[in-house]
Amino acid sequence: MMDVIIVSKTHMSKATCVGGIFANGRLVRLLDCNGHNQDKDTDIEIGDVFTIEYRERADNKPPHVEDILVQSMKLKFKFKTIDKMVSYLREKLNITIWEGSPNLLFDETLQWTDNGSGYISQDGVIPTHSVGFWIPDRDLSKNIFYGKVRYNYPQLTGWRSLPYVGFEDPIDVIPSGTLIRVSLARWWDRNGETEDRCSLQLSNWYILNQG
Repeated sequence: MMDVIIVSKTHMSKATCVGGIFANGRLVRLLDCNGHNQDKDTDIEIGDVFTIEYRERADNKPPHVEDILVQSMKLKFKFKTIDKMVSYLREKLNITIWEGSPNLLFDETLQWTDNGSGYISQDGVIPTHSVGFWIPDRDLSKNIFYGKVRYNYPQLTGWRSLPYVGFEDPIDVIPSGTLIRVSLARWWDRNGETEDRCSLQLSNWYILNQG
């Protein structure tokens, strides 16, 4: 049994990927008892705290080592505000937060396409995990690319571009200094045109109430 804080919900094709943090600081991804993602219409929300019974997934493939199989879950409480949840995460839990350029994410193992998309490759260095937290040192601006929302980080030459996969309505600008959750998508190979890759994506942001 373990308490888990829900920190992310992201869209998948026909399901929802739910991410959390154990009370001991371990980052996890909550699959059902059969190893599937949560239902598309799940009522699990960011800020919920559940007591769960779980077991480890036997066939985790790096970097997606966070997958656990949830056997049962009971809502313990909800954080009243995002501010309170973020304060708890930062003050009480031992979590790594990257600060600065997206080039630092996942311990600098990312490669970048010409259009600024980040990824790891089976032919390169594989990071030890597939989720993490980041505080950018520059504003991220919303851009619509082929009908999909992306957030651009400006550089002296060009930009870095992160697709947004969360449930919150996209905002025009994510201010610098905002705590952001980033993740690596599952392995894919672009219909055989590339080697297996995991794409960098922006899962959620946590803008604090300044009032």
